[in-house]
Amino acid sequence: MTDGSWVVVVPAKPFTAAKTRCAGLDGSERSTLARAMLVDVVGRLTQARRVRAVVVAATDPDVVGAALACGAAVAGTTRGPDLNQEVIDALTAASAALPDARLAVAMADLVGAEPSDFDDALAAAGSRPRAIVSDADGTGTTMVMVTAPGEFRPFLGPGSRRRFLAGGYHDLPVTAAGLRRDVDTVAHLVSLGIDRLGATTRSWAGSPAGMRTGPPGLPPRVDERDAGPLLGALPARERTR
Repeated sequence: MTDGSWVVVVPAKPFTAAKTRCAGLDGSERSTLARAMLVDVVGRLTQARRVRAVVVAATDPDVVGAALACGAAVAGTTRGPDLNQEVIDALTAASAALPDARLAVAMADLVGAEPSDFDDALAAAGSRPRAIVSDADGTGTTMVMVTAPGEFRPFLGPGSRRRFLAGGYHDLPVTAAGLRRDVDTVAHLVSLGIDRLGATTRSWAGSPAGMRTGPPGLPPRVDERDAGPLLGALPARERTR
């Protein structure tokens, strides 16, 4: 595919309901971490050459506000809080707005994935009608690529990899650690290494919560003024190429 051929949908739970498996964090700390990761994932997706636009699938006002501030578009749903339904509705809206684009779904906690990692995965999908990137555990899915909304199957959730493969999706030979590690626990975050993280998540890692749950050697807290330029540097949701 040529540069700018893809619209990537990022499903995002309400921050207050996210990262429940992060033991040792209270509700406020989990919410702040979820926000930081969404900001960084959207930021890196918008920097990827093959990504034309990013659409966050969400209805929660805090998530919507954060997504819009990062330069993403937002697509909600009126059919209840269901991850797969939110994705289907967002893919349908994206296809209607940009009918010539390919479609992909990326998890909101791929905080170790670089723009080039996303580009490589989208390139590997090629013209395949259905493809996935498996997670590091070999049971879940971190990205899904389809040619049209009707190609998507509502298999996201625990054990999704097996269901996608049974449904005829191609498992892409992606080796980038950051793209295969969706962060469900603090241990997952630590395993990526501080240097892989985006600026906003690095700021969280240097906060009291991050220092308390992470390993020795994490940097001191990053001042919010240092993380702030990330938002200003993000491209608009539809970049001119």
